[in-house]
Amino acid sequence: MRTLLALAVVGGAVLATAQPVSTPVNLALRIGAAYPIDNNTRDLVKNFIGAGFDYFFDRSLVAGGETSVSVDWLGKSGSGAHGNIFPMMINQRWYNPNSSEEAGTRGYFFLGAGAAIIDVNNSKTVLAARAGFGREFGEHIFGEINIILSDDADGARANSAGVYLGYRF
Repeated sequence: MRTLLALAVVGGAVLATAQPVSTPVNLALRIGAAYPIDNNTRDLVKNFIGAGFDYFFDRSLVAGGETSVSVDWLGKSGSGAHGNIFPMMINQRWYNPNSSEEAGTRGYFFLGAGAAIIDVNNSKTVLAARAGFGREFGEHIFGEINIILSDDADGARANSAGVYLGYRF
């Protein structure tokens, strides 16, 4: 745990001294919280800490949108004990046609499909999907709400509703 804290402090110092990025690139980080909407999972984990990483492709798989790969962590603590979920998805984002075309002020909707490693009762990988809405609050800052749904993994599911704040590099 001390090593993780030291790495976080060093990483924060490096980011604080870095030159600002003038336009977003293909990476984004998200942090937030999620609430288990599956009764069996909620009996074991009352709520989740959430963190996610997105990589956006230069070319979209579907016209009129933006394609990304996301890897998330939903956990009850950083201790490594049971109660962690790792959704990994390929996502498609569509921007609201009524919002401004200017990056940094757009609203969007997204859908994703993939798998989730559920380590609540024991570790198992199952099919999963996600959907949500987001809004850009500037050139780099965005907020999202999402729902993740999954198959059953020995009595637990990744089913959750989350709220995130993110930074797109």
